[in-house]
This record gives sequence, C-alpha cells and structure tokens, in this order.
Amino acid sequence: MTKWKTVSGVIVPSIEKYVADASATGQAVHIGTDSLQCGRETQFVTVVAVLTPHHGGRAAYSQTTVPRMASMRERLFKEVWHSVELGLALTDKVRGELTIHVDANPNERYMSSRYVQELVGLVLGQGFKVLIKPESWCSTHAADHVVRSLNTRPRTEQSRHGRQVA
Repeated sequence: MTKWKTVSGVIVPSIEKYVADASATGQAVHIGTDSLQCGRETQFVTVVAVLTPHHGGRAAYSQTTVPRMASMRERLFKEVWHSVELGLALTDKVRGELTIHVDANPNERYMSSRYVQELVGLVLGQGFKVLIKPESWCSTHAADHVVRSLNTRPRTEQSRHGRQVA
C-alpha cells in the first residue's frame, strides 16, 4: 500500500477519496513524477495536484525507492508509468480533465529528447492528456521540489574547535 501525504506533511489515508473530494465539482487533476539518483538508490516522487481556478489547489505525494537505475530511458519510463498507473486508478474518481505531466524535454540539446515520442505515446495510449516540458509543471517543478526536499539534511556548522554544531 502506497503512503500518501500532503505537501504540508498530513497523511492522506486514501488518495482516491482525496482526489474525488478535491475534484468533486469538475476541477482539473494533474499527475507528475520525478526521480532522483541517491547513492545506490533511485527515489521516485509522484505528485497529484487538483487545481481550483482562482482559489489555489491541493497536492499530495507518494515516494518510492528502488535500487539505482543506471539507464535514463528506463528511469523516464518508470516515472511516466508511476503517473499513468495512478491516473488509471483515479479515472473513475475524477470529474474534470486528468492530465499526465512528463519530465522530458523535446529540445534536442537534452538527452531526454530521445524518448519524448515514446513517453508521450505511452500516456496517450492510455487515454490521457499529456504535457511535456516546459508546460509539465507537475513533474518538473512540484515533484522535483518534493523529491529534492526529501533528500536535504540539515546542514551542520563547524564550531571554532572543529566540533559540529546543529
């Protein structure tokens, strides 16, 4: 069972109920996943955001850790599949539009551009609307922010005597 939390840290017992309640009047739902290589592990964070125009929105996330994935292609496909899988689970709960955000850049300067067509095809093939960079804010900003904040530890300072001070 996947653990979900709001961005402020409140545990979400059921992501399905959370999204159904937040989108009850037809709000758009956005799903995006980002990953971070951390030593011998790859951490994935999936964010689901429900926007209420002119009134902000709600967001929740889940985190998964797997052994380090060396292949960028494999990691990008895993990111997209996390989002698609959640989208499939939420389809019946969402009254508004459901969009999957893909953290890949179509600009050929970036390595992820090699996989954009395949990743977009995966999402479209499951019947979802898809956004890629620079429009894919749910994966490139929201999920990226969460995965990076989960991996920052409080910095310690050195005292004058070489001891660490919190």
